[in-house]
Amino acid sequence: MRGSKKSEKDVREGVLKAALKYYELSHKKTRPFVPGDRISYAGRVFDEKEIINLVDASLDFWLTAGRYAGEFEKEFAKFLGVKYCSLTNSGSSANLLAFMALTSPELGNRRIRREDEVINIAAGFPTTVAPIIQFGAVPVFLDIELPAYNIDCSLLEQALSGRTKAVMLAHTLGNPFDLQTVKDFCDEHNLWLIEDNCDALGSKYLINGKWKYTGTFGHLGTSSFYPPHHITTGEGGAVYTNEPELKRLVESFRDWGRDCW
Repeated sequence: MRGSKKSEKDVREGVLKAALKYYELSHKKTRPFVPGDRISYAGRVFDEKEIINLVDASLDFWLTAGRYAGEFEKEFAKFLGVKYCSLTNSGSSANLLAFMALTSPELGNRRIRREDEVINIAAGFPTTVAPIIQFGAVPVFLDIELPAYNIDCSLLEQALSGRTKAVMLAHTLGNPFDLQTVKDFCDEHNLWLIEDNCDALGSKYLINGKWKYTGTFGHLGTSSFYPPHHITTGEGGAVYTNEPELKRLVESFRDWGRDCW
Protein backbone atom coordinates (compact mmCIF):
# COMPACT_ATOMS: atom_id res chain seq x y z
CA MET A 1 0.00 0.00 0.00
CA ARG A 2 1.16 3.52 -0.78
CA GLY A 3 0.78 4.65 2.85
CA SER A 4 3.09 1.93 4.15
CA LYS A 5 5.90 2.49 1.71
CA LYS A 6 8.89 4.03 3.44
CA SER A 7 10.67 6.95 1.86
CA GLU A 8 14.41 7.00 1.29
CA LYS A 9 14.69 9.53 4.12
CA ASP A 10 12.83 7.25 6.52
CA VAL A 11 15.05 4.28 5.65
CA ARG A 12 18.21 6.37 6.08
CA GLU A 13 17.04 7.56 9.49
CA GLY A 14 16.35 3.95 10.47
CA VAL A 15 19.84 2.90 9.42
CA LEU A 16 21.41 5.71 11.42
CA LYS A 17 19.35 4.81 14.49
CA ALA A 18 20.55 1.22 14.15
CA ALA A 19 24.14 2.45 13.85
CA LEU A 20 23.69 4.48 17.02
CA LYS A 21 22.37 1.42 18.85
CA TYR A 22 25.31 -0.63 17.61
CA TYR A 23 27.71 2.02 18.93
CA GLU A 24 26.09 1.93 22.34
CA LEU A 25 26.35 -1.86 22.47
CA SER A 26 29.84 -2.28 21.05
CA HIS A 27 31.90 0.89 21.42
CA LYS A 28 30.51 3.15 24.12
CA LYS A 29 32.89 3.46 27.05
CA THR A 30 31.83 3.47 30.67
CA ARG A 31 32.70 7.14 30.86
CA PRO A 32 33.41 9.77 28.18
CA PHE A 33 36.91 10.88 27.28
CA VAL A 34 38.10 13.91 29.22
CA PRO A 35 41.25 15.97 28.64
CA GLY A 36 44.12 14.41 30.55
CA ASP A 37 43.12 10.79 29.87
CA ARG A 38 45.92 8.68 28.48
CA ILE A 39 45.74 8.02 24.75
CA SER A 40 47.83 5.20 23.35
CA TYR A 41 49.93 5.83 20.26
CA ALA A 42 47.66 5.54 17.19
CA GLY A 43 44.69 5.20 19.52
CA ARG A 44 41.22 6.22 18.42
CA VAL A 45 38.97 8.56 20.34
CA PHE A 46 35.46 8.66 18.89
CA ASP A 47 31.84 8.68 19.90
CA GLU A 48 28.42 8.24 18.30
CA LYS A 49 28.90 11.32 16.09
CA GLU A 50 31.74 9.70 14.16
CA ILE A 51 29.79 6.47 13.75
CA ILE A 52 26.73 8.33 12.46
CA ASN A 53 28.77 10.41 10.00
CA LEU A 54 30.68 7.34 8.81
CA VAL A 55 27.51 5.38 8.07
CA ASP A 56 25.76 8.43 6.61
CA ALA A 57 28.63 9.00 4.17
CA SER A 58 28.69 5.32 3.18
CA LEU A 59 24.99 5.41 2.27
CA ASP A 60 25.75 8.03 -0.39
CA PHE A 61 28.25 5.53 -1.85
CA TRP A 62 30.18 8.46 -3.28
CA LEU A 63 33.63 6.91 -3.48
CA THR A 64 35.64 10.05 -4.10
CA ALA A 65 35.54 13.49 -2.45
CA GLY A 66 31.92 14.34 -1.74
CA ARG A 67 29.84 16.52 0.54
CA TYR A 68 31.75 15.62 3.68
CA ALA A 69 35.08 16.37 1.98
CA GLY A 70 33.88 19.81 0.94
CA GLU A 71 32.65 20.54 4.44
CA PHE A 72 35.94 19.32 5.93
CA GLU A 73 38.03 21.56 3.64
CA LYS A 74 35.94 24.60 4.58
CA GLU A 75 35.94 23.95 8.34
CA PHE A 76 39.61 22.93 8.51
CA ALA A 77 40.68 26.11 6.73
CA LYS A 78 38.50 28.11 9.11
CA PHE A 79 40.07 26.41 12.13
CA LEU A 80 43.61 27.14 10.95
CA GLY A 81 42.78 30.68 9.87
CA VAL A 82 43.81 30.19 6.23
CA LYS A 83 41.90 30.86 3.03
CA TYR A 84 42.27 27.53 1.24
CA CYS A 85 42.48 23.85 2.13
CA SER A 86 42.77 21.05 -0.43
CA LEU A 87 42.22 17.46 0.71
CA THR A 88 44.49 14.69 -0.52
CA ASN A 89 44.66 10.91 -0.09
CA SER A 90 47.59 11.10 2.37
CA GLY A 91 50.03 13.39 4.12
CA SER A 92 52.78 12.07 1.87
CA SER A 93 50.76 13.13 -1.18
CA ALA A 94 50.20 16.51 0.48
CA ASN A 95 53.97 17.02 0.69
CA LEU A 96 54.39 15.92 -2.93
CA LEU A 97 51.66 18.30 -4.13
CA ALA A 98 52.96 21.23 -2.09
CA PHE A 99 56.43 20.78 -3.55
CA MET A 100 55.31 20.10 -7.12
CA ALA A 101 53.11 23.21 -7.14
CA LEU A 102 56.31 25.23 -6.77
CA THR A 103 57.78 23.66 -9.91
CA SER A 104 55.05 25.09 -12.16
CA PRO A 105 56.24 27.23 -15.10
CA GLU A 106 53.45 29.66 -14.18
CA LEU A 107 55.62 30.85 -11.28
CA GLY A 108 58.20 32.24 -13.70
CA ASN A 109 61.70 32.75 -12.32
CA ARG A 110 60.59 31.65 -8.84
CA ARG A 111 59.73 28.15 -9.98
CA ILE A 112 61.87 25.29 -8.68
CA ARG A 113 63.80 23.65 -11.51
CA ARG A 114 65.76 20.44 -11.64
CA GLU A 115 69.11 20.78 -9.86
CA ASP A 116 67.85 23.72 -7.80
CA GLU A 117 68.48 23.35 -4.08
CA VAL A 118 65.99 22.96 -1.23
CA ILE A 119 67.13 23.26 2.39
CA ASN A 120 66.04 20.39 4.63
CA ILE A 121 67.31 18.49 7.68
CA ALA A 122 69.26 15.24 7.86
CA ALA A 123 67.05 13.68 10.54
CA GLY A 124 63.45 13.90 9.40
CA PHE A 125 60.53 12.00 7.92
CA PRO A 126 61.33 10.74 4.40
CA THR A 127 58.29 12.19 2.62
CA THR A 128 59.56 15.69 3.37
CA VAL A 129 62.65 14.84 1.29
CA ALA A 130 61.30 12.36 -1.28
CA PRO A 131 59.46 14.94 -3.47
CA ILE A 132 62.66 16.95 -3.84
CA ILE A 133 64.64 13.92 -5.03
CA GLN A 134 61.77 12.58 -7.14
CA PHE A 135 61.59 15.83 -9.09
CA GLY A 136 65.34 16.08 -9.58
CA ALA A 137 66.09 18.98 -7.25
CA VAL A 138 68.84 18.75 -4.64
CA PRO A 139 68.13 18.49 -0.90
CA VAL A 140 70.67 20.36 1.19
CA PHE A 141 70.75 18.67 4.58
CA LEU A 142 71.40 20.58 7.77
CA ASP A 143 71.97 19.19 11.24
CA ILE A 144 69.50 19.37 14.10
CA GLU A 145 69.58 20.77 17.61
CA LEU A 146 68.98 18.72 20.74
CA PRO A 147 66.67 18.15 22.53
CA ALA A 148 64.07 19.57 20.09
CA TYR A 149 65.34 17.60 17.04
CA ASN A 150 64.57 20.61 14.84
CA ILE A 151 66.79 22.48 12.40
CA ASP A 152 69.92 24.20 13.68
CA CYS A 153 69.16 27.66 12.33
CA SER A 154 72.75 28.84 12.82
CA LEU A 155 73.60 26.78 9.72
CA LEU A 156 71.09 28.41 7.36
CA GLU A 157 73.33 31.10 5.88
CA GLN A 158 76.17 28.71 5.04
CA ALA A 159 73.65 26.40 3.30
CA LEU A 160 72.51 29.21 1.00
CA SER A 161 73.73 29.20 -2.59
CA GLY A 162 72.78 30.77 -5.89
CA ARG A 163 70.58 27.74 -6.64
CA THR A 164 68.62 27.75 -3.36
CA LYS A 165 64.91 28.14 -4.07
CA ALA A 166 63.06 26.84 -1.02
CA VAL A 167 63.10 25.59 2.54
CA MET A 168 60.98 22.52 3.29
CA LEU A 169 60.89 21.48 6.94
CA ALA A 170 58.75 19.49 9.33
CA HIS A 171 57.84 20.50 12.87
CA THR A 172 59.32 17.53 14.72
CA LEU A 173 56.91 15.54 16.89
CA GLY A 174 54.76 18.57 17.62
CA ASN A 175 57.68 20.85 18.52
CA PRO A 176 57.70 23.87 16.20
CA PHE A 177 61.05 24.75 14.67
CA ASP A 178 62.28 28.34 15.04
CA LEU A 179 59.72 29.87 12.69
CA GLN A 180 60.82 33.44 13.32
CA THR A 181 64.38 32.76 12.17
CA VAL A 182 63.41 30.48 9.27
CA LYS A 183 60.71 32.82 7.98
CA ASP A 184 62.99 35.86 8.20
CA PHE A 185 65.66 33.92 6.29
CA CYS A 186 63.17 32.95 3.56
CA ASP A 187 61.78 36.48 3.30
CA GLU A 188 65.27 38.01 3.07
CA HIS A 189 66.36 35.68 0.27
CA ASN A 190 62.99 35.38 -1.53
CA LEU A 191 62.70 31.64 -0.86
CA TRP A 192 59.60 29.47 -0.72
CA LEU A 193 58.74 28.01 2.67
CA ILE A 194 56.83 24.73 2.99
CA GLU A 195 55.83 23.67 6.51
CA ASP A 196 55.27 19.94 6.97
CA ASN A 197 52.77 20.25 9.81
CA CYS A 198 51.81 16.57 9.92
CA ASP A 199 53.08 16.06 13.48
CA ALA A 200 52.19 19.49 14.84
CA LEU A 201 48.54 20.20 14.08
CA GLY A 202 47.26 22.48 16.83
CA SER A 203 50.67 23.80 17.88
CA LYS A 204 51.00 27.58 17.92
CA TYR A 205 53.92 29.95 17.48
CA LEU A 206 54.36 33.60 18.41
CA ILE A 207 55.68 36.00 15.76
CA ASN A 208 55.42 39.79 15.99
CA GLY A 209 53.16 39.55 19.02
CA LYS A 210 50.64 37.28 17.32
CA TRP A 211 50.03 33.58 17.98
CA LYS A 212 49.24 31.51 14.88
CA TYR A 213 48.94 27.81 14.17
CA THR A 214 51.99 26.10 12.75
CA GLY A 215 51.54 25.33 9.08
CA THR A 216 50.19 28.82 8.39
CA PHE A 217 53.41 30.85 8.37
CA GLY A 218 54.87 29.42 5.16
CA HIS A 219 53.61 29.70 1.61
CA LEU A 220 52.22 26.17 1.94
CA GLY A 221 51.45 23.90 4.86
CA THR A 222 50.60 20.20 4.96
CA SER A 223 48.78 17.84 7.32
CA SER A 224 48.28 14.10 7.58
CA PHE A 225 45.12 12.40 8.83
CA TYR A 226 46.61 8.94 9.20
CA PRO A 227 45.46 7.27 12.48
CA PRO A 228 48.60 8.10 14.55
CA HIS A 229 48.03 11.83 14.02
CA HIS A 230 45.89 14.34 15.87
CA ILE A 231 42.73 13.76 13.87
CA THR A 232 42.11 10.97 11.41
CA THR A 233 40.00 10.28 8.37
CA GLY A 234 41.46 6.77 8.25
CA GLU A 235 43.76 7.86 5.48
CA GLY A 236 44.13 11.34 4.06
CA GLY A 237 45.97 14.62 4.16
CA ALA A 238 45.65 18.28 3.20
CA VAL A 239 47.58 21.17 1.69
CA TYR A 240 46.72 24.68 2.80
CA THR A 241 47.69 28.18 1.75
CA ASN A 242 46.56 31.77 1.69
CA GLU A 243 47.66 32.30 -1.92
CA PRO A 244 45.01 31.65 -4.60
CA GLU A 245 47.61 30.94 -7.29
CA LEU A 246 49.25 28.23 -5.19
CA LYS A 247 45.86 26.75 -4.29
CA ARG A 248 44.99 26.52 -7.99
CA LEU A 249 48.33 24.88 -8.81
CA VAL A 250 48.02 22.36 -5.96
CA GLU A 251 44.56 21.30 -7.08
CA SER A 252 45.61 21.18 -10.74
CA PHE A 253 48.42 18.75 -9.89
CA ARG A 254 46.00 16.82 -7.66
CA ASP A 255 43.28 16.66 -10.32
CA TRP A 256 45.31 15.56 -13.37
CA GLY A 257 45.87 19.00 -14.84
CA ARG A 258 42.41 20.49 -14.43
CA ASP A 259 42.23 23.98 -12.97
CA CYS A 260 38.59 24.83 -13.58
CA TRP A 261 35.17 23.20 -13.64
